[in-house]
Amino acid sequence: MSCVAQLLFVLAATVLGSSSAAGARFPDAVERTFTLHGDAARTAAAWFGLDPAREGAVSLRLGRGDAWAVYLLKLDTPERLWNDNDGSPPRIDTISYRPTPSPELTLGTFWLDLGTGLPNARPGSYSFASGFLPATLAGDDPWLVVARHLRPEPASHPTSDPQMRPCVADDHGVELCLALQPMHDYAADRDGHAVVVTIRDQSRKR
Repeated sequence: MSCVAQLLFVLAATVLGSSSAAGARFPDAVERTFTLHGDAARTAAAWFGLDPAREGAVSLRLGRGDAWAVYLLKLDTPERLWNDNDGSPPRIDTISYRPTPSPELTLGTFWLDLGTGLPNARPGSYSFASGFLPATLAGDDPWLVVARHLRPEPASHPTSDPQMRPCVADDHGVELCLALQPMHDYAADRDGHAVVVTIRDQSRKR
């Protein structure tokens, strides 16, 4: 599944639910933690606005579709919710970094398991995404820090293709990729972006 397809899954979460007659299936949410090591961790820390020379952490609120998938995993409200308009709880992922004794970047704990999405399931790959980000990328939200790294010079009209898709992999078989995707806020009729974070984990195959 391409990064564009991942974003379409995120945007369509409340429409499709977990499946549809057309054969599309929104990925299941899972709770997992992944760790990048060495130079890959140091490089990725800077992508998230962390100082590679210091220990630090950043919290990222999941976008609407991802948060609803997590709710379906946990069902942790006093009364069952039937759609994300009913007050689905916010969900936060945390990126933690420590430079010594060897650099490590830990990401977790909520992910979409792309191996459970259809079409084009991607076993071993996981993602989470931001909500809507303004086209100007102006503001202090931690997601905007990531987005500005992906596109330092904001364009007035987002394009249909990812602006930048950097990837980094460590020696343990863990690969991290970021992508900046176009997104439209239909309620306000405005164009903007979303950031998609993807992990591919081959460490257990070694």
